[in-house]
Order: sequence, then structure tokens, then C-alpha cells
Amino acid sequence: MKKTVVLYTLLLVFCFLISACSSPSDSTKDQATDANVSSTPEPEKAAPIAEPEVQYRYTRADLVNIMDKYLAALVSHDPAAIPIAEDVKIVQNTKPTPIGEGLWKTASALPTDFKIYVADPKEERVAFMGVMESEGKPVLLGARLKLIDGEIKEIDHMVSPAVSAMAGNTVPEGLKKPRPALVEKLPDTQKTPRDEMLKAALSYYPSLELNDGSIAPYADECQRNENGMTTANNQNPQMGDGAMTSAGGMLTFMKMTCAQQMDTGMWRYITDINQIRPAAIDEEMGLVMVYSVFNHDGEPDPMPIVNIPGLTERKNEWGKFTVPAAHIYKIRNGKIYEIEAMAILDAPYQGDDGWSCNRKCLEEKMDQYLVALAKNDPTLAPIAADAVLVENTKKTPIGEGLWKTATAGPTEFKIIVADEAADEVAFMGVIEENKKPTIAAIRLKIENKQIAKIDHLVVHNEKGEPLHKNMSAVRPALLERLPKMERIAREKMIEIANSYYEAIVQDNGGVAPFADECQRRENGIISANNPDPLPKDADAMMQAMAAFGQMKCGEQLSTGVMSYITDITDRRVFAVDEEKGLVFAFSIFRHTGEPKVMKIKGVPGVTERTNDFGAFDLPAAHIYKIRGGKIYEIEAIGYMAEHGITTGWE
Repeated sequence: MKKTVVLYTLLLVFCFLISACSSPSDSTKDQATDANVSSTPEPEKAAPIAEPEVQYRYTRADLVNIMDKYLAALVSHDPAAIPIAEDVKIVQNTKPTPIGEGLWKTASALPTDFKIYVADPKEERVAFMGVMESEGKPVLLGARLKLIDGEIKEIDHMVSPAVSAMAGNTVPEGLKKPRPALVEKLPDTQKTPRDEMLKAALSYYPSLELNDGSIAPYADECQRNENGMTTANNQNPQMGDGAMTSAGGMLTFMKMTCAQQMDTGMWRYITDINQIRPAAIDEEMGLVMVYSVFNHDGEPDPMPIVNIPGLTERKNEWGKFTVPAAHIYKIRNGKIYEIEAMAILDAPYQGDDGWSCNRKCLEEKMDQYLVALAKNDPTLAPIAADAVLVENTKKTPIGEGLWKTATAGPTEFKIIVADEAADEVAFMGVIEENKKPTIAAIRLKIENKQIAKIDHLVVHNEKGEPLHKNMSAVRPALLERLPKMERIAREKMIEIANSYYEAIVQDNGGVAPFADECQRRENGIISANNPDPLPKDADAMMQAMAAFGQMKCGEQLSTGVMSYITDITDRRVFAVDEEKGLVFAFSIFRHTGEPKVMKIKGVPGVTERTNDFGAFDLPAAHIYKIRGGKIYEIEAIGYMAEHGITTGWE
């Protein structure tokens, strides 16, 4: 077996086409094949209304010229030949690399005929994918340049060997010349608005993660090439020596369209795709280039397979590994027609891409912050010089508020929700304030790996009363990773979280998708689906209140018991953790004191309740556990405040 140069969506295909499949570090690469799929565009639509031409610092041609000069400077090993900023950041294969090292030292020949440019005058960025030489050997390069004030400030190099083991260590046909559509300008009638181009490109990743071909707008003609090999819509797939007996099924799979492949479940071994960074959007060409990181945790094993004759499951035998990747998407009339992808191996498992703050990084930032908070020393956390803190809806200088009063923490009750896509991380748990146990929720916004925005929601315990017993340990489900097949897209998770607020406001538990087992806890108190028996010696009102607490999440809201809540405003979803199925959100529950009498239905012996709470607001933090599209656990904290407060961020 020869060393492979790509391993993500390709890996599964390889393992069917060769006689054996070993670990990711020594798997083999199949021979690339010619593409025989038509790329005929959809019928032309009416030309859009022309918008005034925007003048940018650079034209597309300028940016392509800058990339060409950059590549020439690489080969001549002369950084002085191009305007590179003194504080430029360069990352090669996920590692920060000084100018003069990496490809700056090893580049030995200019790109061949295989070269694709993605130029973005609006953002002053230019990206490139092409074959050149490093130390005399062909490599596939994915590059990105970011210009600021006429200087190159950011540089990406993704460098992968561009040879095929099955082609005798020669450059495969798929990397000798780019497919024509990737280097042709789009007619105006086929162009897509910039934001819609990006949306289409980014939809590819949840489509892969969730094995759902309907999520992304694939054209029927969509064809995907990966490191020169056609892996979707390949009408002439080649079988290697010693092909497996399941080759017939794999031939069918290779011939499937991009959308059809997603629906088979063949990509279930991809656990998640994170650190998704758009590199450039080329409106003139209809191209979007995006960097990302594919993580694989070895689950599920086996993988259920559907819609492929002769295959009902596939063993997931590759274990844990991570693959950084770059993709170029050709988008016409809002649909994806061509995908050109490359990837590298030898990245650390669940490592970062050199630019982003991944899950591990986000969790570390929160841990650093909590330690610094308990020691009353902001210098112990990576807080940006211009960071903004809002505590209990009031703007608060760093060093004030909880920064002065925190004395320890957190305890064992600690939930962290990390959102790599939004660079947000949130915490809910028990800390110590003025030597007294206190419930708090904290949200951090990370920018350039520094803490830029901070929210504190603190349920002050000035009397030092013991917290509810449920605040001594976290429900296990809130800490556990979800099996991949129970995960849903982040947009749907956000929609479900918001539906909880709507169910309360509308007094209709059917508005939100509550699981029958859903249990809600508020400051530790079980306020829905409480398994404790009704108190025998309590009065009628206490009995009724206990009955409400025993109800399921949905049926309870339909009784009208929450009708004293006038509205829930300022709903801010800060972190969506798809791996754990968690959504973390802040909101403000508004109460005007009306209606004075709440009509109750569906509760034996209770037809109304007096609303004697008056006008007040309640800032709250919620964590929702969502599995298979339903809410299973709700953990909430909050405190009463004066009516009419704002978030503090206005």
C-alpha cells in the first residue's frame, strides 16, 4: 500500500475499492477517473435588474495578479518581492509558520495548468487551488491571501501531495486541468447574490453531517472531485485490484448525484465539521472557497446504509482522526454544480486550524476565565483590551461586580456549552460569592482567541441560604455527547429553543416539541415532570401547585398557569453545541401584572388563579437538551428585577 494524500469523504470510497483498509495514517488512495457528467446549466432565467457598479480598491484581475506574484515569490524564496505586512500571520497545514519557512523554503516550481482562482474584491481576499512543486515533487496547494491597506496581512497554505498511488505516483488526470466550469465566468443571468452564494456553499457541511441531501441546493448535475478523484456523479468509476465483493454497490454509490449520496448514510462516520471559514467569494465566477476541519470519533459502528443495492451497513473501522480540508463550490442560479476539494493528513485529533478557537480552545477559555474570576484577577484570562462586560443587565467595568465578589468556583455543578461556529462559549453552574454559594451563568464571545464580550447573570445569595439539592450535581444528559444519529442542524436547534418561549407566551404546550420525558428545573427546583409525590398534609393550593409541577412540560403550559408572563423578549441564543445537543440562551421574562385572574384549564379542581405578583421582569438563562428534534431537559436560572429593564447591550 502506498501513502494516501486525502482522507475524509474519500476514505469510505477507498475502503470499498481496494482489497483492505487500514488506519487513516497508512490508507491508500485510488486512481482518479475522468468525469463524463454533463455540466449543462439550468435554463437561463430573466436577467436581474442591474445594480450600480461598486468601486473597490482592487478588481478581480488585480487580485489574481497579486496571487500570481505571491506564488512566484514563493518559488524564488523572495518575500521582498511582494507587499507583506510586518505583522503578517501565516498558517501552513494548521501550524503558524514564519515567513521564510514552510513552502517559502520548499517551493520549487510555479503552478501547472491546474489552477483555480477565487478573487473577492469586496473583502480584498484572493484564494487559490492548484498544483505546483515543492522540493521537486508535485503538491496540491490551497492558498488564501487577505489584504489590508495594500499589504498582505493573512496567509493560508494547505499543502498536500498531488500524486495517486494507483496511478503509479503520478499526478491524476483530475489534477492536470481544472473542469472548465471552474475557470469560466458566469453570465449575468446565472449569477446568484453574494449572501445566497455563501449560504449555498455553507449548507454543504450540515448536509454531510446530517446525511441529508435536501439541506444543500445541489443541482442534478453536481459533481464532486476530491484531490483529483471524482467521488460523486462519476459515470465511469474505476475499480482497483482486489476489489471487494461489495464493489457493485460501491459502483452505484460513485455514480449517484451529490444529493443522492448524502441520503445513503455513507458519511455517518463524519462526526462533525467545524472551524468553517469562508476564504473568498468570487461573484464574477460564481465561486466560493471555504476552509474547514472534519472530525471523526469512530462512531457509529456499524453505520446503517440505505438506498445502495447489496449494502445495509458498513463497519466504521477508522477510529479517531481529524482532517483539515478546503472546498471550492461553483454556484449557478443558486445551485451547487461543481465541488473541488482537497485535504491534508497528520493533523492532531480535534486540533484547531491555526486560526479558529475550536471546542477544546473554547472550553479552555471558559476555564481560564472562571479561575481568573475566583482569584479576582482579570490578567489571568485572555481578555481583550476593549472587552465589554454586562452583569445583570448593567454595563460593568472589568474588575468590578462579580470580579470583586467571587471567592471560589465553580463546584461540581458545571455545564459548559461550546459553539465553534459562533466563537461563543457559555457556562451555567454554582460558584461562590462572598463565601456564599451562588448560581451564575456566563457567556464569552471570542474574537482572535481573546475574550471580547462577556455576560454575567448572577443569582445573588446575600443571605447565604443553602441552594436546592439539585444544584449539587448536573443531570448526566446535560454533559453527555449525543449519538450522531440523534443530532439535528443548528438552525433547527435554535428554532426549537425559541419555540419554548413561544409555547409559554401562547399558553400552548403544543407549540414546542417536548419529549414526554422532558423535565424543567429552575434554580434547581423541578418545575415540570417532578417525580416527587404530592404532599399529603398541604392545603388545597399547595396540592394544586404540586400537581402543576408533576405535569409534563407541554401539558403544563397548555393549562394557562403561565399566563401571568406577558412576553419573553430579548431572546439571545449565544451558544449551540451540536455535539452535546445543547442550546444556551438569555432572555427577559416580562410581567405587567395582568391578567389579575388567570383562567386555568385541564387541572381537576382548579379553574382560576389570582395573579398577585405585580409588575416585574425576570432575566433568565436557559440550557435546552435536544435529541432527535425534541426537548428532553431544560435547566434554567433567573432572578426578579424591576419592570422595564434592558439587556445592557443597547
